Amino acid sequence: MKRFAYSLMVLALCASVLIAQDQAFAIDSSIGGSDNGSALGTQSGQGQAQDQNDNDKSQKRKKKEKGVADDASDPTTFSDAVAQSVLQQLTDGLEGHSDRRMLSAFDASKMEGYLSFENQIVAFFQRYDSFRIHFRIAQTTTEGSKGVVLVDIEMEEIPRSTEAQPVRKHDQMRFEMERGKKGWKIVDLRPRDFFS
Repeated sequence: MKRFAYSLMVLALCASVLIAQDQAFAIDSSIGGSDNGSALGTQSGQGQAQDQNDNDKSQKRKKKEKGVADDASDPTTFSDAVAQSVLQQLTDGLEGHSDRRMLSAFDASKMEGYLSFENQIVAFFQRYDSFRIHFRIAQTTTEGSKGVVLVDIEMEEIPRSTEAQPVRKHDQMRFEMERGKKGWKIVDLRPRDFFS
């Protein structure tokens, strides 16, 4: 009985949709059939084209404004905000367990011994299943074109082996950052073995 009632409801809904579509088609045919209707259709088509053109211009303007905003988020002068942003990128890579994302915070072309550091980080990520990290910027200074940041950092490393205990580290690290083609990146850090 319930199935029968359900079937009737479905049929009623389908019928009402078909009737509405048929009425809409009849209205469209009557407008498009006369010469006057054709002119209206052309005018509405032109209006739609104008709306699309206006929409494209608006999107281009937004992209241009976004480009200006991107320039503002990548300032030429070093600041606490710049240091925070770069260190957050490093943290996101660690906590997301992505060695590529972490290494994207470094400038491979300007960092001395980058290849051995990269190998160290890959091995580090293979040894541990996950990381929790907390940092606090203690001091930021500028030395020529470089920004120098002293950071109090705490990290918990969860080993892949279920038998091993988590490793907790705490240290003050020194990061040197420099602005390149892709914005501010880390070009040196001490001690390097913190991430090992």
